[in-house]
Amino acid sequence: MPSALRLVLRLPFGPVLVVGVALGAALMPVRGARAQTDTTDAAPPDTLRRPPADTARARRPSDTTGARPESLRPLPDPPPLYGRVRSDSLPGRRPHVSVEMMLAEQPGSFLYDLGEYGWPHGWSPRGLSPHRVHLWSDGFPLDDPLTGRARFELLPPSFVGPPRTGLDPGGGAVGVHTAWRNYAPKRPVTELRYRFDRDGLHAIEVGHSQKRRLDLFGRPGVLHLTFGYGGRKADGIYNGSALRTERRIWGRLRYLTNDWTVELSDRATRYRIGAHGGATPRSGLSIYALPLAAANVRRPDDRRKTTRNDLTARLQGPLVPGLSRPTTVAARWTSHTFDFRSTGGEADTTWAVPVTGGHVRARQSLRAGPHHLTAHLRGSLWRVGDTNLPALDGRRGAAHVLLQDSLRLGRSDLMLNVGGHLTSQQRYPSVTARIRHPAGPVRLSASVRATGQRSAWIEDDGFASHVQPLSAERGGIADRLLEGTVGARTQVGPFNLGVTGFAHRIRNAVDLYAVASGDSVATTITNQAAARQTSSPVHRVGATASLGWREDARRGLYATGHGTLLQTLNADASPLHARLAQTLPMAFGRARLGARFVLFNDLMTDLYVQGRGWGVMNSRWFHPPTGRLVVPPRTSALPATSGGRIGPSGTVDVRAEVQFRSATLFFTFQNVQAGTQLQPGTFVTPVYPLPPQQFRFGVFWPIFN
Repeated sequence: MPSALRLVLRLPFGPVLVVGVALGAALMPVRGARAQTDTTDAAPPDTLRRPPADTARARRPSDTTGARPESLRPLPDPPPLYGRVRSDSLPGRRPHVSVEMMLAEQPGSFLYDLGEYGWPHGWSPRGLSPHRVHLWSDGFPLDDPLTGRARFELLPPSFVGPPRTGLDPGGGAVGVHTAWRNYAPKRPVTELRYRFDRDGLHAIEVGHSQKRRLDLFGRPGVLHLTFGYGGRKADGIYNGSALRTERRIWGRLRYLTNDWTVELSDRATRYRIGAHGGATPRSGLSIYALPLAAANVRRPDDRRKTTRNDLTARLQGPLVPGLSRPTTVAARWTSHTFDFRSTGGEADTTWAVPVTGGHVRARQSLRAGPHHLTAHLRGSLWRVGDTNLPALDGRRGAAHVLLQDSLRLGRSDLMLNVGGHLTSQQRYPSVTARIRHPAGPVRLSASVRATGQRSAWIEDDGFASHVQPLSAERGGIADRLLEGTVGARTQVGPFNLGVTGFAHRIRNAVDLYAVASGDSVATTITNQAAARQTSSPVHRVGATASLGWREDARRGLYATGHGTLLQTLNADASPLHARLAQTLPMAFGRARLGARFVLFNDLMTDLYVQGRGWGVMNSRWFHPPTGRLVVPPRTSALPATSGGRIGPSGTVDVRAEVQFRSATLFFTFQNVQAGTQLQPGTFVTPVYPLPPQQFRFGVFWPIFN
């Protein structure tokens, strides 16, 4: 038996993969005299051209046998209730190594970059903390049930559509929404995504999708099968930072008719990664003198491990008589186990927390004159299994009811979303109102949002000796977020101009704060943190300006850029306010200068230089036991080689994206100026230096059968 097959079969979900591959091979049509027309040039969306998004809405499903189901018009998916797509490109066709890095290119975004592949980087939009961002997969939460952190690293980038950002259906500040891709090609397609770098990264994702005509009970239908496997490992640039194991398998089976859609999907992941406390340089040695400094890290044997499985069933069809819009009902069962191995005491300690969860949701849309109404119900229940972690409450539940009304009034688009949210710890309402109005060549927009913030499990109950919980006097009081935005966009010739102003007020703001301990090292993160809330509201204001020059040009030079100014208005209200204010710089931004050109008629190339920069800040510290980013002390000693501060600093990357027919190649040279006399190095999150002069190569290759 080949070694690769033996490795797959050792996994708990390995036999499922083998069966899926065998099923796909059995369903694959045999090429014969009636070969289908070659449509290789009809590639999925890419970063060079901007065709319509990769969906099946505008196309009639087809089988792979050449039959033409003329009478079959499967029910299209309804428009998304939350968020909007920020990019036309699929994540699998982008050079980014994770979805949050793709989100970080949006205007107003700041990324707490840990430098290592697979580590939990934090995305902060509009000055909001990373833990206020919630991740949704096919309408269900993909946050860590224990820590509340969005688990971007568990997503298979090659097989999800472009992420949407917008409202959080759970009543939080920001929601990031992802979903399975809807494959439009008529023929079966096998896709390969592979990446490697000089620090031992090897990442591969292989998937297959095909459609076949299948008539049941005398009614025409289409069976759509998608399945895949992903594996990653990385040695890391630091001792103890390796992505030791990642194995993922996913699959989806859909049956579509004119009126109904039935879907069953599953995603299983095993993830094990290092959790060291940062690089601590020796006396007189620069933290960027790799590998000497990088080998001297705090607690290199610590690690985190996640085992997760999400099984989902969805039904869409005319369940409510008299309504033209379909009803969607879905349910998901989740098994999630979190392990943390600590070597900081007298002996190794491993905490294991198995959690199971059940989730349900229902959605119904209807038209009432000019109004487009949508009702959304969802609920979830988590239960902790047998664990050696003390003080954890055994159950947590939540229920959410949301009503949305969208209409066009004259030339203006209006939207109102009202929700009620009930959790085991808090209850609160949410209201969001938005208007978009064209005023000549200028597109104006404004929004206001009032909501709460559901607390994480570890904030209420603590995490062994690593996280102190909130005071029992909290009494179920939730965060209260009030946020307003105004914006304007216009196009003048080849220039795209935009400006957005925002402000928010957070009452009872809860966060994790670093706690000094007797064994803490001044230049690294402590393993101790405490959940605390501010005694008075936190006030922030900011503005983002963006500029694009020929940004959609297919050939020639182009440039894009955006910058953000951010200010905490009441940083002197308390020591907690002061510490929180210094977690973000007052100014940060990104810019890109590139050139697109076409060689030999079908070799399209996008070559560009991309830079990012940020001002002075204390940033956030990384908390290894939980993977959360916490607020550091107001004054913290940083390595002398960094000047005792973070920023002003930045990075410069050189990238090339080459597309030949359906395949896309990525060439990335990251942080090119670091490790030189120009700049010894830099870090965003202390003390995890960004790797200097990192080269990565990748390929995304759809193979049509």
